[in-house]
Amino acid sequence: MRRTWWGFGMALLVGVIALAPAAWAATQPQVGGTLVYGAGADPDSLDPANTDSNPGEAVGRMMNNFLVRFDAKLNLVPDLATSWTQSKDGLIWTFKLRKGVKFHDGTPFNAQVVKYNFDRFLGPEKPLKASLHTPIIQSVEVVDEFTVKFTLKVPFAFFLNNLAHSATAMVSPEAHKKWGKDLTLHPVGTGPFKFVEWVRGDRVVLVRNDDYYEGKPRLDRIIVRTVREDSARVLGLEAGDYDLIVRIPPEEVPRLMREGRVRTYAEQSNRALWVKFNVTKKPFDDIRVRQALNYAVDKESIVKNIYQGLAAVIPTLVGPLNNGYAPVKSYPYDPAMAKKLLAEAGYPNGFKTNLWTPKGRYLKDFELAQAVQQQLQTVGVEASLETADWGSYLAALRKPPAENKADMHLLGWSPSTAEARWGIYPISACDQFYPRGSNLGFYCNKDLDELITKAVVATSLKARDQRLREAQELLVKDPAAIYLLATKETVGMSLKLHGVINSPLELVYVDKDTWKEK
Repeated sequence: MRRTWWGFGMALLVGVIALAPAAWAATQPQVGGTLVYGAGADPDSLDPANTDSNPGEAVGRMMNNFLVRFDAKLNLVPDLATSWTQSKDGLIWTFKLRKGVKFHDGTPFNAQVVKYNFDRFLGPEKPLKASLHTPIIQSVEVVDEFTVKFTLKVPFAFFLNNLAHSATAMVSPEAHKKWGKDLTLHPVGTGPFKFVEWVRGDRVVLVRNDDYYEGKPRLDRIIVRTVREDSARVLGLEAGDYDLIVRIPPEEVPRLMREGRVRTYAEQSNRALWVKFNVTKKPFDDIRVRQALNYAVDKESIVKNIYQGLAAVIPTLVGPLNNGYAPVKSYPYDPAMAKKLLAEAGYPNGFKTNLWTPKGRYLKDFELAQAVQQQLQTVGVEASLETADWGSYLAALRKPPAENKADMHLLGWSPSTAEARWGIYPISACDQFYPRGSNLGFYCNKDLDELITKAVVATSLKARDQRLREAQELLVKDPAAIYLLATKETVGMSLKLHGVINSPLELVYVDKDTWKEK
């Protein structure tokens, strides 16, 4: 397995190696076989430009390629672009493209394809992830068949990160022209595996792309099963029904390690979890209420008792693995201060509200919501829990303010650019209410928007990071959510499976080199 080891929790991870040495025995890679992957939630979309969740992104990584991509350690490496140059003023980027690549439908990859894909972001269609590129890119031009030129509006330090984002996967122009909004059900990329079917709520099936530009993949077939219950995924792995699962409950990790019948890994991800406020509803339009609820939740206790140390407290919306993350001072656990602020806001006896939560999408998500519910109760806030399957959950949260019934909702965000701007902007900016972005709490602070804009146009890394720090400090003063924690991605796999990628982007997927012993 490709691994990147991060700070805390090393003793636990070293124990994996010590207790299961047989799992690391070197054997010759083999060809063939079907991998069955037990995922915790259904994709929201398989059209990269409209995918807004990691289950969709993980499947997409197996079907698609990018101009540049992240490796397992978040280094940027060439993919469909073989090289690139940048002008001295930082505004012109020129990419040389790989020759001989074809999409799964036979469409050849070239500079015109790149222009088509980016014109889709910049033009009238405006897919969900358009804001990844519209503030940055002025135009895309074809220089010749295998050379493409980007002209930026401003120099942008994270431009290559944006190109490696899951949304920026190259899709077949012919497929997009044919299917339009239904591309999600007929995705066509250039990646190591080709789409076969998506039965919503049950499975996604992929098969090997024999014409993959890096060589024929070793696996024949991939079946990604939607298994919402954590315990069902663990039991299925132990029974041999699944070769790979994600989000193992922390309390199960020691037992699985001790028994040694499967491999178990826990890798720090850049996933941040928080409870977003719907600031269009009372009492969440009052900053004192939002501050009070941050004081009311004991995040350290949650990390210790629910996550068994497989998480870290975060001060704002941004996880610690992102470039530009700032360890700013946030809210300590102080229920007395919470009660004081609620009284000042006119709620000395608290109030009643609702708290929406998924179940099975994130590690211990429902248990996390229950803990928040119980701790809010101690300061007089009675929050009723409501849940739904992942697709229905997102659909309900994406309703406009007048129709949106969620007062608070649990969600997570793992910036697939691995940088702090994308950990804030699409979920907090005033112009990013759905469908333009993913601001589902309708939070708006013009000062925050201005700081994010200044970070984009900053002419030095020092200036950029300073603006991002100031943005995170502002999010403490004017909270958009109850800031909670960044999780580790706990993964389990068969001893016969090799070469799985567990990316810090909270993406677990396979590629052409993944293989399975027969």
